[in-house]
Amino acid sequence: MTPRILAIMLTAEEREVKPILDILSERATKPVKQAAPIGDIWLGASTRGNILVLRTGVGLVQTAAVLSWALSKYSPQVVIDTGSGGGLGSGIEIGDIVVGEKHMYGDADGTAFGNPYGQVPGQPEFFAGALNMLNAAPPTAKKGLMLSSDSWVHGELANTFRKRFPTAISADMESAAAAQVCAQWHVPFISVRCISDLCTDNAFTEHTEHLDNAGAISARIAIEMLGALEQPITGGPSQRFSQESLTGALLLVFALVNDLADGDPASLPESLVEAVSSQANELTEHLLQPTLKRISAARIAIDADPSLTLTANQYDSKRKEIIAQLGMGTGRGQLSWPPTSQTIIKRFNGYWNDALSSVGLRVQAGRKRGGLRFTEKDYVSALRSFAGWAAKNSIAPSYKSYSQWLVQTNSKGKVPSGAAIRQRYGSWRQAAEAAQI
Repeated sequence: MTPRILAIMLTAEEREVKPILDILSERATKPVKQAAPIGDIWLGASTRGNILVLRTGVGLVQTAAVLSWALSKYSPQVVIDTGSGGGLGSGIEIGDIVVGEKHMYGDADGTAFGNPYGQVPGQPEFFAGALNMLNAAPPTAKKGLMLSSDSWVHGELANTFRKRFPTAISADMESAAAAQVCAQWHVPFISVRCISDLCTDNAFTEHTEHLDNAGAISARIAIEMLGALEQPITGGPSQRFSQESLTGALLLVFALVNDLADGDPASLPESLVEAVSSQANELTEHLLQPTLKRISAARIAIDADPSLTLTANQYDSKRKEIIAQLGMGTGRGQLSWPPTSQTIIKRFNGYWNDALSSVGLRVQAGRKRGGLRFTEKDYVSALRSFAGWAAKNSIAPSYKSYSQWLVQTNSKGKVPSGAAIRQRYGSWRQAAEAAQI
């Protein structure tokens, strides 16, 4: 059975794909290499959804070939193109994150057919980036037109592109081809890249020097943006708080813990401002703007330094101070904003680390909070070990046989129980799909 895929993440070079695999290994399970006729492909399992990682190789045709094969087998919610890029816009600097609102071919010349530069005859004038993913980009990201070419863009070619496409922000050798393939397959697409060079005569030296950093930054941002695809867990009183209001709570408390207050509310996504504003019954009007300033300041600080973090103890301690200062009730049956860490944990897959990662904070090492003994890796590892045992004994990997495996291998109490697995994933079938058994 072909596993369901949340997203396909693709990149061109080995030094760009490595940070994607490293992050997925740290946050879930180590991606497993898959057989493929072209390119390199890994499948990463997590309870948020499986992620297919592609290393296509450099160039438009290579990218189109590998991605077309992948889309013939899988139906992701989105395709995310990551890696490095060359800076074309006047305000673009090395290290900037750029996100594609539009994608075009820089050297496509169909003007003889009446098409503008950049448009392939018979194709749209440009290929648009997925709106929900654009909205999920960090406030510091530069959004705009991204150009692609089979030529390394530097020097005179870069100057030509700037004249033909004065609004272009970056150049690369893959994203437009990926965008066109996704348009053909009717799959949402977004390109998230980090600038490694400025398309000057010295571009290749700059690119070589900054490629590792660009790959790591773009991988982290792209994975965080996948949060826009996650469906909130339903049921229970904690659903009073929207996902955006939980994000606002985390950022606000982080700002208060670190005494941050100088942000610009105008830089925040409208949906986040609305979510925080909707807490007006608890957040008095005169505190709304200072709160939004703190949230913006937190967002800026986290984007600038991915090593920052926040413990659940710090969160709850600072939350108590906020509740006391505002005179909010905290008795049984009352739900004040910001909510408790336990409420946040329940809404982020049962893990504090998932909540941290959703806003770009560094995840904590060791056991995760929330009264859960086993980590996400423990669940998937147990399921895969069980599946291997079942295959050797010609037994179907069912819920019932899992209990048999626990007894026969003396694993009871050392790994999650069958009931815990069903509760964690929602059903035994969903658990099996997540662990690819």
